[in-house]
Amino acid sequence: MTQLTALILATLSTSTLASNTQWELHTDPQLNGVLEPSAAQVQKLTITRHANQFNAVDSASPDTAVIQGELEHPNTFELGSGVVQRIQFSIAKAGSRIYFLGHGSEQQGYQGTWYGPNNDAGDFRLDTKSADVSVPINCAQILSENPEALSGIYTIDPDGAGAHEQFEAYCDMETDEGGWTLIGTYSKSEPGGKQYISEYAPQPDTTPTNPATGLYQGSMGSFRDIKEQVACDFASCRNAYQTAMSEAELEMVRYTWGYLDQQEKQKNTPLPDCRATYQATGTTFTHCLINIDRNNTNVVGWQRDIHAGNHSCWLAHGVYRPTSLGSSRCSYLAQANGTRWGLLWAR
Repeated sequence: MTQLTALILATLSTSTLASNTQWELHTDPQLNGVLEPSAAQVQKLTITRHANQFNAVDSASPDTAVIQGELEHPNTFELGSGVVQRIQFSIAKAGSRIYFLGHGSEQQGYQGTWYGPNNDAGDFRLDTKSADVSVPINCAQILSENPEALSGIYTIDPDGAGAHEQFEAYCDMETDEGGWTLIGTYSKSEPGGKQYISEYAPQPDTTPTNPATGLYQGSMGSFRDIKEQVACDFASCRNAYQTAMSEAELEMVRYTWGYLDQQEKQKNTPLPDCRATYQATGTTFTHCLINIDRNNTNVVGWQRDIHAGNHSCWLAHGVYRPTSLGSSRCSYLAQANGTRWGLLWAR
């Protein structure tokens, strides 16, 4: 048994697994860019995924943890760039650590290099061909794996084995390069807005047209881009965008859908900046406000009048005119009147 295999087999304990995806780890003791089958050690692994994080145990010794690592987010794929992901993981035992770094895809497997604690190194392959079919984490993953995917309803599970169950979500695979998951819907017949996001139904509606009210409440760790649409009808919408966001920033945007949440949560995370256009070169609005006096409980939503010539552009009313229905109409002094709705998309 090689030092590498001994270290792999003798690592930390883990809790009961939430999935039974089967992969195989092949390693050899010579670093030359080619896995040598005759010298390779093979382990059958049971993989548990949580968004892009994963851990694994040796299927023959399920009480022994083998791998803890992460995959590059599927929604970091840019259109036209293919579906290659980077993968990294490490194994620690008795003060020593083995590092693995590679690339590939969940469909074809991953390959790369491992480095040991005593200047030893070699090649590895993580074979995923026997992997069980898993629920995608978001619409961006679906589009990255199938560029021909159409807009519609798909089953996703953004927090993996987390507390939030998988659910059916509407995916926009066409607008703004596609891959957008509908995570928030605000009905045109909903009065006054919500104080806290926990007051929403825990799932958004599965239609972007005249939806019922709901808001995804699980982890935002599988997303990185956000788009808020207000005053949507069959003709047009007003949008606010931001990309490459942290999980805390994404959560803060979601917290703006509760007018007391948005004030309380700003103590830890400022309101994120936004753009009024999808293009990265578009004008950036600090905290997504046209001016600081819009940061109040009168209205609900992230964007506040960032669109020129539209002075009532936000998701919904808060303490001001609490009986007004639906999303504000996004035109000069036009209040919410039950003819518009709001949407929140993430990618």
